[in-house]
Amino acid sequence: MKIFIPFIFCFCLAQESYTGEITFDYNGTVSGSFTSIIQDSIPIGFAFNQEGADTSYFIMGAFTEQENNEFDLFLAVLQDTTFPVQPRTWDIPGQGNPLDPLSLESIVIFIPELDSVFVLDLIETLTDTTGGDSLALDSLFESLFFELNDNLYLGLPDFFGNNQGVLEISEISDSSLSGDFYATLTKPVLTWPLQSINIDNGLFVFNKISLPVLAVKSKPTVPERLILFPAYPNPFNPNTTIRYTIPINRKVSIKVYNITGQLVRTLVENELVNAGTHSVVWNGKNEFGRTVSTGMYLYSLEWAGMKKVKRMTLVK
Repeated sequence: MKIFIPFIFCFCLAQESYTGEITFDYNGTVSGSFTSIIQDSIPIGFAFNQEGADTSYFIMGAFTEQENNEFDLFLAVLQDTTFPVQPRTWDIPGQGNPLDPLSLESIVIFIPELDSVFVLDLIETLTDTTGGDSLALDSLFESLFFELNDNLYLGLPDFFGNNQGVLEISEISDSSLSGDFYATLTKPVLTWPLQSINIDNGLFVFNKISLPVLAVKSKPTVPERLILFPAYPNPFNPNTTIRYTIPINRKVSIKVYNITGQLVRTLVENELVNAGTHSVVWNGKNEFGRTVSTGMYLYSLEWAGMKKVKRMTLVK
């Protein structure tokens, strides 16, 4: 399955690839130490500097193995960079809409306790060049944000809209680059008390490697199946975004029900929608414009005789 993510897919003009080490300490809801060096001093940190027709980006990440054959993942995507990348400081998360994580200027993610199967799939995604020499980051981000969001920590602004971290690439040569970072990352799933971690003493050192240039596709591929994503945020107050993907042009209906099955709100009523990924916002109000009560609600996607249903929770 391929889902189009605009900021990743720009026509590729050139790419530089790196391998190296990322290290930091973290504390908060979960605590520990992260290093991308595993047994026999093998580095499993990776980085790409990608040039595109409209913009360039720099992505870096790493795994570290914990107990019980589980892994932690750190990933940072820096948008609107130069190619080749130059020394620069990025605020975390920088510009963008916090309700749409993929729009953030600096996307910084930490996910603890991943199972080894997912890690192997992710490594395969990052190194796969079989699909026309393309870097398949679309399915990667769909998995991270919409399948693992219960265990994902993300760099977001604080309650006052302030940035909560900094990442700096400080030294660059023909063969290497290095820098440091710190950040407060928060679970985008609404909880009380808030679940967050503080990353301290973050360091990264990468060495350039020779790899085939990976082209990044400039056009969306047609999705292969009907998908209804988890509402984001969830729980929510007052608004939540419902994303969905349809494989071909057809009429779509999206409705909200209470837990007893009574219709609360029709968000989309039998509208013709083009193939691709779309979104609609529910503001927690019923058909009469009144705010509904706290609790669990169901939302449904109807398309071509098929129906998918998921749950979401309104809190006050």
